[in-house]
Amino acid sequence: MSGGERHDGPWDGSGPADVVSHAQLLWQGGRVASTLARMGIGAGDAVAVQLPMGLESVAVTVGIIQLGARRVSLPVAPHPTLVRDRVRESGARVAIAADACRVEGQVYPVKAALDRYLRDCPEIHTVLVVPQHARPVPWTPGRDRWWHEALAEGLATTPPYSGGMSSASPADRPDAATPPAAIVFDDPLARTSHDDTDEGWGDRLSEDGGAGDTVRFLREKPPHHI
Repeated sequence: MSGGERHDGPWDGSGPADVVSHAQLLWQGGRVASTLARMGIGAGDAVAVQLPMGLESVAVTVGIIQLGARRVSLPVAPHPTLVRDRVRESGARVAIAADACRVEGQVYPVKAALDRYLRDCPEIHTVLVVPQHARPVPWTPGRDRWWHEALAEGLATTPPYSGGMSSASPADRPDAATPPAAIVFDDPLARTSHDDTDEGWGDRLSEDGGAGDTVRFLREKPPHHI
């Protein structure tokens, strides 16, 4: 995923990056999930997101999926009725918005416009502001917070993976037993990995509407699908 200079360490979401690895994206998504959880967001809750397409937007989506919450995407162009109605109908209590972004070559004050729409949405108790342009931003004390400062308060609950075909190795599972030392001469491709099932993608029926499949898809390694 591209956007600017290259980052070789964990991407912290505070600036552009030329290449973001699968592990870095999961790490940042975990930080987003942890931050939203501290704000009271859980499974099934809506999060209003008004961001242009970019790394922060993707990381927000990954974090929301990890929580089992719902992303409510808001247009960054001027659509006052649509934005206000979508926020009110969703029941979102947290919003994530850019300070500003470019729309048809012009800088559009996303946060300033959102403030006007949120006058009719008192249920929004927190607005995370993602800096995109160096320009003044209207601020509501006690409600508005800078994105990078909120993420810096806690560490991700989901660490970067270290290889294998699952986000957790067999030793990390509570039901895992330590196998005895032995030399095995059978065909490893004939064995079933610890996270395999007899059901394929989308075949499992679950109460979460398939959210578990989505999380497994994001964490599957190697990350040839991203």
